[in-house]
Amino acid sequence: MSEGPIIQSVRVAFLVLRVFTILLALGWATANMRPVPPGTQAVVLRFGRVVRVQQAGLVLALPRPLETVVKLPSAERQMVLKITARSARIAGIVDDITLPNEVPEDAGLYLTGDGGVVLMDAAITWRIADAATYYVAADHVEPALRRIFLNAAVQVAAARQLDDFMAVRPERADDPDAQAARNAVRGDIVTAMNRQLDRLEQQGAGLGVEITRADVTALLPPSAKSSFDAVLDATQRAEQGLATARTDALRTQQQADRDRDSLLTNAHAAAEERLANARASTAAVTALEARMDPATRPSMMDQVYRERIGAILNQAASSTAVDPKSVSRLIIPGNQQ
Repeated sequence: MSEGPIIQSVRVAFLVLRVFTILLALGWATANMRPVPPGTQAVVLRFGRVVRVQQAGLVLALPRPLETVVKLPSAERQMVLKITARSARIAGIVDDITLPNEVPEDAGLYLTGDGGVVLMDAAITWRIADAATYYVAADHVEPALRRIFLNAAVQVAAARQLDDFMAVRPERADDPDAQAARNAVRGDIVTAMNRQLDRLEQQGAGLGVEITRADVTALLPPSAKSSFDAVLDATQRAEQGLATARTDALRTQQQADRDRDSLLTNAHAAAEERLANARASTAAVTALEARMDPATRPSMMDQVYRERIGAILNQAASSTAVDPKSVSRLIIPGNQQ
């Protein structure tokens, strides 16, 4: 008995429906088979619970709604988050009028260990270290990182001086130790933030992220900047005055040294000249003393007398000779005008 056209049409329709159903089932079964490109990773969820993490490649997962595939950045990708404290406008420290354009309105304001105040704005670079944990806490990662940065910045600022954040004193601007301290601030903030992330992980409230870099911009509060500029200007003027005084003192010292050398040279020359004159004046007496002998003393005295008496008598206008052995009396008249 042959089938009628209606039965044949119904059979063909059912065949087409069966093929369509099979194709639809195959498409549904392979819907979660997708590639994971480089630079990303996939989190596989089964009924909303993370079951595994798939790195770059082909991910095989059960069809929806049994399993869901969510793509996330890979652990090698670095992401940047701007972190600010939103506390710069504090009455008595910073106000709307003195706040310059280069200072962010929500820049963080921190107290340093030496009693200074510094504004800090930061760009935090982080990466996903645990994709499963990050997916669970994704909505809370940025707010949590902001709070963690605030806590770390407070700790680092309290343990350091204002010069460790910026060169506020010109005498320490080129100090290698001060430059090393300013470079170490970023590393200290990264270490403090990662320490808090590890503590959260141990408490079962991890974020699944890791801080790799912290770029910190430190500024003075505008109300204090004018005072620091005045101090810097006064310091520069004092240094200029000190340099001028040192130059004048050095010049005076050099002139005094030259005058001293000149006086010493003249004194030595005069002393040597006087000594030479004294030696010349006493040369005859010294030579006579060297040749003095009791036997020849009378004759030498007579010789010296004869040598010197002539010069002495030549200086007199007149002279009167008296015999010392004569007993006669001699009256020498006085000066007659």
